[in-house]
Amino acid sequence: MATMSEKRRGDPVHCDEGLTSVFALLGKRWTGVIIGSLLGGPARFGEIANGIPGITEAMLSTRLAELQEAGLVHREVLPGPPIASIYRLTDRGTALRPALMALARWADQHLPAPH
Repeated sequence: MATMSEKRRGDPVHCDEGLTSVFALLGKRWTGVIIGSLLGGPARFGEIANGIPGITEAMLSTRLAELQEAGLVHREVLPGPPIASIYRLTDRGTALRPALMALARWADQHLPAPH
């Protein structure tokens, strides 16, 4: 008889629930790109903003707060003056590396190059 984990691997309902959960967070615009930028190491808010063309500071702030709440990003406030914040991935955030790299490889192979 199959174990519960063996049943779940091929169970479309479980897959749909998992995908729904992950894309509810990571499917939001900019979220994956922010995580991808932090895979390179900790960064200050301005460094992240400068590295993601087109993102507004308000949107970056919102997405970073969501990622903190989800336990994927840690914010450390550095003493000033001026006061600054540095953001880094938690272990949970870093665990996304293989999945994000696989998605990047898939995109390279299957999506048209952006203009």
